Amino acid sequence: MSCLFLRGPSVLLGQELMLDGPTVSAAFDNTMDMGVVGTAAGTLWYISWSDSSSIRLVSGHQAKVNGVVFSADERHFATCSEDGSVRVWSAPSSELEVQFQVLSQACGCVCWSPSANQETACVAAGYGDGTLRIFRLSSSEMEMKLHPHQVALTALQFSAAGHVILSAGSDGVVAVSSARTGATLRLIKDHRGAAVTAIQCRDNVWPQSGETWLAAGADRRVSVWAADWPKDKCDLMDWLTFPAPPYPGEDSPPPSLAAFCPADPSLLVYTGYGVEKELCFYSLTRKQIVKKIALPDWATCLSLSCKSQLIAVGSKDRVLKLIQSTSGRFQDFVPHSDSVQTCRFSPSGDLLFTVAFNEILLWEVQGL
Repeated sequence: MSCLFLRGPSVLLGQELMLDGPTVSAAFDNTMDMGVVGTAAGTLWYISWSDSSSIRLVSGHQAKVNGVVFSADERHFATCSEDGSVRVWSAPSSELEVQFQVLSQACGCVCWSPSANQETACVAAGYGDGTLRIFRLSSSEMEMKLHPHQVALTALQFSAAGHVILSAGSDGVVAVSSARTGATLRLIKDHRGAAVTAIQCRDNVWPQSGETWLAAGADRRVSVWAADWPKDKCDLMDWLTFPAPPYPGEDSPPPSLAAFCPADPSLLVYTGYGVEKELCFYSLTRKQIVKKIALPDWATCLSLSCKSQLIAVGSKDRVLKLIQSTSGRFQDFVPHSDSVQTCRFSPSGDLLFTVAFNEILLWEVQGL
């Protein structure tokens, strides 16, 4: 694998905006006409007193980054943080285009609508108080606020066609909400009692099933569903349980992670705490595990690329591992300064984001 990457604590160029937090440092010229100001939000501003203007120079998340995701057309990406902010960036230039801030609430997850139309594109974000907010990019405003949960949101995803939003809370309840009206259409409680750690939606896996989606829980279970949302149909198609011995550590066990294989949607990949450290490939048609790839460490994040059948796996040891799923060949990358908590391929597979606390790295994927 030959990669180019941008390393730094999510330092990205920005645009002209008002100050976004209390001033924590400042330096001005001798006449006090102009200077640079730092804020508690982790931004630097150029201030001109002569014309009462301010320009954001540098911006980055100070708190832990909980999510990063590309838009469908890869022209933008969004990040969310414990500080309650959702930031939308231009992918080609890494310039901050807009920031949505919710005070006193951590933002735990973020996702894009599947539309590539700039006028209709939306970002959805889930917060610690159980609320779900939808922001429209064309107006730079919040379009809708939903409250489908009573606990913090842990996973979030638009359906493949964008009709509904699936959100999950730390109590394991999955809510299906209308993306048009915001109404809660149904509550799915099969994972109740165990936080849902991953949700993924895709087009039909089974003939005449419409859409397919999965949810992975901290109970080491994965549920797979076939849905036709316009017809209000959602049927459980498979229920996977991965056994494990009692977790010996005092901290939380590794998360349960699952995703559909882009090259073969009838396969899904699962990893989590179990008998062995490994990736399991499960066939939805054969109802069995058909392949395993050993891992040296427990995975903290997982992403599958549609290009070259690459799988990205992060770990607490600050290592990003890229694995070729067909051959099992792999390569390790160690530029992170903390645990790799998030990894996400772009829709084309040409780019990859990794996150270590508030550090965001962008990789260009060139081949393995």
